[in-house]
Amino acid sequence: MPAIVYALAAVALAGLMVAFWAVFIERHMFCVRHVVLDSDSLGLPPLEVLHITDTHFCGHDAKALAFLERLAARGGFDLVLFTGDLIDSPAGVASAGAAASRFRARVGCFAVLGGHDYAQVDPVRAYVHILRNRPGQVFRGENPADELVRRLEAAGVSVLEDASVELTAPDGRRFALVALRDAFVSEPDYEAAWQGVGKDVPVIVMAHSPDVLPEVCARGAGLAFFGHTHGGQVRLPLLGALVTRCSLPRRLASGAFRQRDTVFIVNNGLGTSPIMPYRLLCPPEVTVAELLVPSDGTALTPIEDARLG
Repeated sequence: MPAIVYALAAVALAGLMVAFWAVFIERHMFCVRHVVLDSDSLGLPPLEVLHITDTHFCGHDAKALAFLERLAARGGFDLVLFTGDLIDSPAGVASAGAAASRFRARVGCFAVLGGHDYAQVDPVRAYVHILRNRPGQVFRGENPADELVRRLEAAGVSVLEDASVELTAPDGRRFALVALRDAFVSEPDYEAAWQGVGKDVPVIVMAHSPDVLPEVCARGAGLAFFGHTHGGQVRLPLLGALVTRCSLPRRLASGAFRQRDTVFIVNNGLGTSPIMPYRLLCPPEVTVAELLVPSDGTALTPIEDARLG
């Protein structure tokens, strides 16, 4: 048998092994990304924030729910933030409600919705959009966003959209949480979101899409949490994230970085869309951000100054 046949067979086998890993193994390798930040440099009080995003619940969610159950048992969070794309189909609403009900926080639990929470994606047209690098999303049929909101609020999670709420940290200091709608599907109302936020009140922002970054920077938030990118979902050596569906450079699709005076945390997300059920070199995650006053020996997470050009 010619050597080329063996070579082709080896390539095919390697491809099958990578596909098996991406579909059946890595997308269930849930992990916690721990980020430690200097609260004073952010102008914020000490807080421990749990960030959960892009769960994409669809009714077959036992493994993700078990992971979140273990995380909830850890406790100790001041803020729990859910930043959208929590469901992919009506069958995911019960899972989202169950997940939200697991968490309690000293300051509060809050959520914003993403495009998938309102509508289901058309799989064929979505792939065409991605391959052609077109902006926007292609939806078909509605998702029960109103029922999702009811389930979340019944579980003690306040759902916000282009709105803010002033909160009190455990040390008694005040700060504002600003929540923006999903910029991937509609333009946020920034004026409404910041309405009522005092000039000297430090701000944390939560949003689904990182496309709001320029406005968040301009308004001087100390810290912002985003989802949406899935970290690229598929990352390759040297190339990094292949598709991010946002305006950020691909190298910033996952992790923490600084732009001007704001630190941004972009979360890989916990799930995958049912039409793209795989992950490669980009495991699913939640983020725990610990804001503290550093003392001797405190290991802070290195934060790069981003170049967006």
